[in-house]
Amino acid sequence: MPCLHRIVFVLILGWSLAAGAAEPTLTVADGTSERVYRLGALLADPATIDVTLSPDPVYHRTMTYRAIPAARLLKDARPGADDHVQLRATDGFSVSIPARLLTQSGAGGAEAFLALEPPEAPWPILPGAAQTASAGPFYLVWRQAGSDRISSEYWSYRIAALGIVASPASRWPQLAVAATVAANDPIRRGLDRFVEICIACHRFNGAGESEIGPDLGQPLNPVQYFQPAALRQLLRDPAKVRSWPERRMPAFSPADLPDSDIDAIIAWLSYQAGRR
Repeated sequence: MPCLHRIVFVLILGWSLAAGAAEPTLTVADGTSERVYRLGALLADPATIDVTLSPDPVYHRTMTYRAIPAARLLKDARPGADDHVQLRATDGFSVSIPARLLTQSGAGGAEAFLALEPPEAPWPILPGAAQTASAGPFYLVWRQAGSDRISSEYWSYRIAALGIVASPASRWPQLAVAATVAANDPIRRGLDRFVEICIACHRFNGAGESEIGPDLGQPLNPVQYFQPAALRQLLRDPAKVRSWPERRMPAFSPADLPDSDIDAIIAWLSYQAGRR
């Protein structure tokens, strides 16, 4: 099934590129059918509202967007309580988000919106010397994000497609932790944080969809070639450890990735290395 998802996504992306200046579209698939939404139609939808973020964590400034609730986009797809939504971007980024986070509507929790870039008022180019385009045409943003744990990777931009999928651990058993590992063991939290943050860019022993970064499970696990202190620093701020062409991995603040979570990710990586 993951291979089929990638084939469908490549076809969608190829069509989009071939269309040139054609109106941007977003594809939402639920496993049995798919719906294609045009940017203009979404901008004209009565559910679209103004959403102001101060600051926007991607642009690092106050931004106001025309945006449609993610719950409205997913209404017809009817995700199950344990389902995830796979967001696939045009640059190969691919993150899995619990559907419950995308479909909840306020009541004190974070609300997800799909920000829509108006053709007549394009957004600024993203910060960073290597960036040449904006976050549009479709960008997932969150209102009241502090009320839930919303991973920095869940602020996904340049989105091309959404797909209803099973949880990462169900799709890729090689990620899973044995039942003998205690519920409060840091290894389990490490898996959760790996899925929330790392798998958007890295596969692990083939698990995942992204093509951006290297596979962290093969041929060697990072704990097998990094000293613990160096690996912790790499996860905190990779630029302070090494530099390489096309490096895209950002630094993570303690708010986004506490030291305890870094230790938990390393605990999970070490656990996986011991299973080889």
